[in-house]
Amino acid sequence: MKDFTTILSDSFPGGRLLLKEPLAKYTSLRLGGPADYFLKVKRREELEKAVSQAHLYKIPFFILGGGTNVLFNDEGFPGLVIKNEMSDIKLIGLKGESLKDGKKGTAINTVYLDVDSGVGVNRLVRYSLDQGLSGLEYFLGQPGTVGGAIWINAHNMAKKRFFGDIIVAATLFNLDKGLIKVPHDYFKFGYDKSSVQKTQEIILSAVCSFSRGNKEKLWEIARETLEYRSKTQPAGYFSAGCIFRNIKKSEAIRLATPEFTLSAGFLIESVGLKGKTAGAASISPTHANFIVHKGQAKSSDVLKLINLAREKVFAKYHLRLETEIRIVN
Repeated sequence: MKDFTTILSDSFPGGRLLLKEPLAKYTSLRLGGPADYFLKVKRREELEKAVSQAHLYKIPFFILGGGTNVLFNDEGFPGLVIKNEMSDIKLIGLKGESLKDGKKGTAINTVYLDVDSGVGVNRLVRYSLDQGLSGLEYFLGQPGTVGGAIWINAHNMAKKRFFGDIIVAATLFNLDKGLIKVPHDYFKFGYDKSSVQKTQEIILSAVCSFSRGNKEKLWEIARETLEYRSKTQPAGYFSAGCIFRNIKKSEAIRLATPEFTLSAGFLIESVGLKGKTAGAASISPTHANFIVHKGQAKSSDVLKLINLAREKVFAKYHLRLETEIRIVN
């Protein structure tokens, strides 16, 4: 039986398989040691083949999208990291209603796109806006990929908008069943949650629903969203976005937070950690739910700050903060 390196090299010729590839260059935190095996895939069949081979050889694997919500440790990943670069966006359906007042024809009011999971969220936002399609105008500037956005049910909490709201159906890869098609309800979307976090099924593509809208007005909303993001989040640093999930409403009521805010950043700031450093990483003085660095930090520095924030918040509030980012050990 051929070894795993030979199998992957034969299946993906032309030097596509990389050994001991540093993961830092593929994450927004710019942190993480090397992956034993690293492979970029651009088609569904390639991703399925790579995952199936890893499963057959009992090699741990990790699907990496935009790398914006993940922290690899300094030792790296002892297995196969598959970089999802599938990038197709297809128009697959239109829905409308007959014109009234004696007019002939149909007014299109809903557009369905089939989108690969490797498509960047920001690319999909801009594509939809350019077509005058409403649904993601509050997500301009959102990092990551469609697959990651579905996995975490990405959100704009200020506007109470969730990425899962536009998902009609999806195609998943299940190691036992192969390809499966599932409806929106399958994901059981919640705040920072979806069912695939437990099932570990791989999102290949999703059918997204958009409403027809006014292109100029949609772009105006999107630009305002981007401006708000730039004012409230730290710029000029490497980060993974918000580190912790916001707390539940019942917890905010118990703690009597100001105006019953759910903000994890408020709790971290209230225990005096805003600006706190560990090595070359620091809890942002702009937004306490961000951990940032200029390029000299280690993953261990970030983990120290994560653990410190959890300890301090628990000591004061008897509440355990949950991480929003994926910590890959």
